[in-house]
Amino acid sequence: MLMKAQRILNTIWNEFIYGGHLLSLGAVGIVFTSAILLEIRITWDCLAVIYLSVQSAYLYNRYREFKKDYLTNFERTQYLEKKIAIIPLIVFFFTVLFTIILLYFSKLSVLVFGFLLLLLGLLYSKFFKSFTKKIIGFKNFYVSFAWSLLIIFLVFYYSAQLTLSFYFVFVFVYFRLFIHEAFFDIKDIESDKKEKLLTFSIVLGKEKLINVLNIINVFSIVPIILGVYLNIFPSYSLILFLTLIYTFYYLRKVKDTHSNQSFLYNVVSDGEFILWIIFIFLGKILL
Repeated sequence: MLMKAQRILNTIWNEFIYGGHLLSLGAVGIVFTSAILLEIRITWDCLAVIYLSVQSAYLYNRYREFKKDYLTNFERTQYLEKKIAIIPLIVFFFTVLFTIILLYFSKLSVLVFGFLLLLLGLLYSKFFKSFTKKIIGFKNFYVSFAWSLLIIFLVFYYSAQLTLSFYFVFVFVYFRLFIHEAFFDIKDIESDKKEKLLTFSIVLGKEKLINVLNIINVFSIVPIILGVYLNIFPSYSLILFLTLIYTFYYLRKVKDTHSNQSFLYNVVSDGEFILWIIFIFLGKILL
């Protein structure tokens, strides 16, 4: 009985991590935290749309790069192999659900913008990723920017104004996402070399990249500090300083060859954005 329960829990855990749900909920965490900073009263329908769009893009790109991922993401690929045949059907179902929610709760212009964001995600592996063969770090800039557009979608969804606070949040989110994406490329060095991609991890090397990411990590909090100083953000926003400590930890830990690297990338790094929600509520309580 105990072994059966462990197998069930293990299956749930693998689906949550390797099925992309942690990453998709991370996108929800980014948008939810941004809504609090921008004083937007967010509703479940917007969060559902964010989750479905990111999950669709994630599964589609994993489907496209399934064979390539065996080299650097063996555990994830091994798990996804069990349902690889039905991934297109899952993506189709999520896209239909995404469309229905937007049609019911929002206006046509938001639906068009939402589909544009979804398209940017779906076309990444097939079209945009190859640009990194000619432009250094294009992959990192593109993915970080595409994710950051979720903040514009949030503002657009609720017909809010593009105030100075929006730009501060956008820059903060972009920096945090850039660190995440560049860090994640460290584990893909071998496979990216075979594809002749000019990622920062290949061009700079692991050690130099980590040093650069540590510097960006420090500067990423500047928009929040400025926002609080100018009375744009509430003082409890400074709790997001914890993201710096969190990132310093996994940037240091990646150098430890004895650490569980798969857990570090797939759980610790991807899990940061869900923690934003905890951080911001913790800030509300303490400050």
